[in-house]
Amino acid sequence: MVGEEIINDVVYNLKRLTNWERISFKAVKQKNYDYDLSINGVVFACGVKQQVNKANYNLVVQQMRSLKEQTDKPLMLAAYHFSPELFDRLPEDGISVVESNGNCNIMAAPMFIRISGQKATQPKETKGKAFNEAGLKVIFYLLLDETNINKPYRIIHQDTGLSLGTIKNVIEELRRGQFVLTTEKGRFLKNRKELLDIWQTHYNQSLKPKLLLKEMEFVDADCRRDWVTMVLPDGMCWGGEGGAFLIDHFLVPELFDIYTETPSVKLMMTKKVKFQEKGRIKLYQKFWKGNTEEKTAPKILIYADLMGSGNSRCIESALRLIENGI
Repeated sequence: MVGEEIINDVVYNLKRLTNWERISFKAVKQKNYDYDLSINGVVFACGVKQQVNKANYNLVVQQMRSLKEQTDKPLMLAAYHFSPELFDRLPEDGISVVESNGNCNIMAAPMFIRISGQKATQPKETKGKAFNEAGLKVIFYLLLDETNINKPYRIIHQDTGLSLGTIKNVIEELRRGQFVLTTEKGRFLKNRKELLDIWQTHYNQSLKPKLLLKEMEFVDADCRRDWVTMVLPDGMCWGGEGGAFLIDHFLVPELFDIYTETPSVKLMMTKKVKFQEKGRIKLYQKFWKGNTEEKTAPKILIYADLMGSGNSRCIESALRLIENGI
């Protein structure tokens, strides 16, 4: 597993660079918490990520803050690579950091260690076929239902409209990445939560901006206040904050995402909205089949919308979706 590879490299390189032998780890397998990392008698609650960058920073901080409520141990985050600005920013938030090559910024009194300049042991993440535009659509389909991964390629082709070659290449890449297990009984998804978070990061960076069709605004304050009574035209559904509210009424929406497979003029015909640049409503092209009669987009897509917002209240709502089962 990637996490075990990273933590083993961390221990090896910290021993090498500090000349301390009392460095070890133990798997604990708790929520948001992978290992106990002991450094000269100080035991850290250590989470592991492949990379920490601007795209997943808010999620990482939210998870570590949740962990802080579960343990009195100082917090540590290990990764192959941290964006340089986060290497200093995370310790300021009370989260020590260490890269697999031994670079670290550890601030947990009485221990203060900073090591830099070590050559990276892992190249920066490359985006393969699984995370290009078509690949993201395949992964979305696989995440929608855990049984989809075991369907014949021709059925996945019929359900998604994507080419057989694309489907085969994506599933093979996921297998190499340890997200797909093939046995005599068929194919199965592994590490689904990790795959979901990788998918949502790439979706928000690469695919979602290309799906934007129009920006709109409510015609007046009454329509804005009573948005939940607006009946969307057939072929449209609420994503983002609006979709999250309709699921559990926890998040009062300020911004609205709508996914559509029908022309945007039909939304105008409700007389509730108007075209307006930088309006609170964003209309996106629906990129999946099915779900045409539902008022909300699939939960995993709403989760991605919320995570991509970078807003702490949206991220809290997204984590509630995870807790209640996606």
